[in-house]
Amino acid sequence: MSKNDHAMCIASEVVSAAASTEKARPLILPLLETGALEILMENSDKEVRSGAASAIAKLGLADKALSNNEGEIIGLLQVAVELLEDSADSGGADTKALMEKASKAPKESASSSSSATTAAERGIEVLSYLLTKTQIKEEIAFGFKASANSKHTALERLVELASASKSGESVISYGLATIFALMAVSTETLRKEAFIGKEITADQYEELQALGKTEEEKENAKQNQDIDPPEAVHERIRKMANCNVPRAMVKLMTNASEHTLEQVVTGMNRMAVEETARGVMVQQGCLSACLKVEQGESPSETGKKILNLARHSVAKMLVSMNPSLLTVSQRMGCVRPLIQLIRDNESSDLAQFEALLAITNLGSMDEETKNRIVAERGISVLGYGMFSDHELVRRAATEAMSNLVPNVEMMKYLADPEHLKLWVAFATEFDTNYECARAAAGCLAMATQAPAVATALVQQDHFEEMGRSVLECGKLELMHRIMVILLNLLDQGGDCKDGVIACGFVAFCEAYVISYHDGTKAGELELSESDQGLMSVTVNLAKEIVSLSR
Repeated sequence: MSKNDHAMCIASEVVSAAASTEKARPLILPLLETGALEILMENSDKEVRSGAASAIAKLGLADKALSNNEGEIIGLLQVAVELLEDSADSGGADTKALMEKASKAPKESASSSSSATTAAERGIEVLSYLLTKTQIKEEIAFGFKASANSKHTALERLVELASASKSGESVISYGLATIFALMAVSTETLRKEAFIGKEITADQYEELQALGKTEEEKENAKQNQDIDPPEAVHERIRKMANCNVPRAMVKLMTNASEHTLEQVVTGMNRMAVEETARGVMVQQGCLSACLKVEQGESPSETGKKILNLARHSVAKMLVSMNPSLLTVSQRMGCVRPLIQLIRDNESSDLAQFEALLAITNLGSMDEETKNRIVAERGISVLGYGMFSDHELVRRAATEAMSNLVPNVEMMKYLADPEHLKLWVAFATEFDTNYECARAAAGCLAMATQAPAVATALVQQDHFEEMGRSVLECGKLELMHRIMVILLNLLDQGGDCKDGVIACGFVAFCEAYVISYHDGTKAGELELSESDQGLMSVTVNLAKEIVSLSR
C-alpha cells in the first residue's frame, strides 16, 4: 500500500468509479475481500476515505450476502454520516465550495455522482446507495448520528445542505433530492411503481418468478424480504416533516436541473400521503412551489412527468386541508392545475380521484371559488369525470359537481333535460354505486329549489321510475334526499305539484306516516342509532309532503 496520499486518493476514485460498472466489479472485488479497501478507509485523508467508502457501498450492495449483513450496512452508514460531518466541521467551507463549483459548471445528470470528490458529495453518494435498504431509512429518520459527540443527526445535516444558498444548482442537489424521495416510500411501493405501464403487475411477476424456485429458495426469499409496512413509512414522513425536509425540498427546486426537479416533486408527492404532514408542507412552501412548476409548449417526457407529479402533489395536499387556511391567491391558483389533472387522459385514476376530492374541498369554501372552478371549464371537465370507468372517480366527480350548486352556470347545466337525464340515472344506481347515487340525489335535492330545474325534472321520462325506486329502496339516506326533492316540487306548485301527486308519491308518504308515525314498527326494524334519527326525519318529511299536497 502506497504512503502517497495523492496516489491513494486517485486509487480510491478509480476503484469507486469501477464499482459503478457491473462488468468491472468482479475485477475489484478482491480488494474488498483482502481488506485493502478497509485500509483506505482508515486513512487520515478524507478524500481517500470517501472514495473507499463509495466503492465498499457499491460492491457491498451488489453482493447479496453482504447487502443482508446488518453490521456491514450500519458500518457503511456510519462512514457516510462521518463524511457529512467532515464537511460540516470545516466551517461550511465544503458546502460553499460545492455551490461555487455549481455556478461555474453545467448541471449534473442522474449519473454524475460517481465522479464526486468532496466529503459531502461522497457521503451523499454512499447514502443514496444505502437508502435502498429499509433499515437505513429507519436509522436516518430516527436520528442516527456518527457518534455520541455529533452535533447534528444525519437528517439534520442533509436538511442543512439542502437549505444552503444555491443548493438547487449544486452538484449534490440530485443526490439530496433522491435521498428525501427514497425515505418517504417503501420498497414494496417502489417495486409496484416499476411495473406501471407494463403488461403485467408486480404481483403477477412475482408469481411467475416463484414457479422456477424450489421451496427452500422461496423460504429464503421470504426470510430476506425487506419488510416496510405503511405505518412505518408514515412515521418516517412525520419525522421528516418535523425536521423541515419540506422546506429543504422547496429550496432544492430553485434553478434545479430536470432530473433533480423530478426527484423533488416525487418526494413531495410521497410525503403528501401522510395527512398530518400536509399542513407542514403547505406552511413550508411546497404548495406554492408546486403551483409554480411549468413546462414549455413541447415538454420532454420527464417534463410531462414533473408537471403531473406537481399537480398530483397539489391535489394530495388539499384533500384534507382546511381551505380557509389558504390565502385567496393560493385557493384561486390551485383550481387550474387540478382541473388540468382531471382532464389529462394520461393521469392515473388515483391522481384524478384525489384531484376531484381537492376540487370538492375547495368548492366548499365560498362562491368566489365555485365561480373560478366554473370559469376553468370545471363543469364540462367534472361532467366528463362522471363517465369514468373507475367507480371512485365517478363518485368523486358527482360529489364535486354537486358542490357547485347553486352557481348560476351549474343551475343552467342541470336545467338542460339531456344533462338532467344523467343525474336521474345516477340517483337510481344505489345497488351498484351507493355513494354516487347518494351524491346525485343530494345534488337534485339542492337544485330543485330552482323553478327551471324542478320543471325539467318533472318532465323527465324516468322521473316516476326514479322516485318510486328510491322511495322503496329502504335506504334512509336516499329516502331523505328524494323526500326533500318532492317537498321542493310541491312548493313550486303548478305542474310540479301535479306531477308529484299524479305519480303516487303523496300516497306513498301517507302510507309511510301511518306505518311509522308512532315508532312502533320502526322499533321492530332493529335500526342503528344513526338510522333511528334518519327514520324520524323521513317520517316528518313525509308528513310535510302530505300536508303540502292538500
